[in-house]
Amino acid sequence: MRAETKYRLERAIWMQRAKYAGIGLGLCLVMAGLFAWISADSSVQLVRVPATVTAVRPLATKNTAAGLIVEVKLADGKVMDLMVNQITDPKIGQQVEITEHRHATGRKTHSWK
Repeated sequence: MRAETKYRLERAIWMQRAKYAGIGLGLCLVMAGLFAWISADSSVQLVRVPATVTAVRPLATKNTAAGLIVEVKLADGKVMDLMVNQITDPKIGQQVEITEHRHATGRKTHSWK
């Protein structure tokens, strides 16, 4: 085999290896980014927010004792529905405190106490 042909063949082999290594490195970086996003979303700061109960309706399930859907209006004017246990017995106009879950990614969720 001539030296020039051998050089071209070795170069083609190394280029293909570099391509596969680049693809593998790219996949590793994407996975690391996803893991970082998931871990950031799992760190949560809990904040109590005052709210007023505006409506109470049954949860649409076969089991009537499953719970209630409570519509609340937060102090900042947002209206949202929360699922609660019937034991809490919320009344319309009742002042309650809702727990706001502030995730490190910026996502906010709410729960009943």
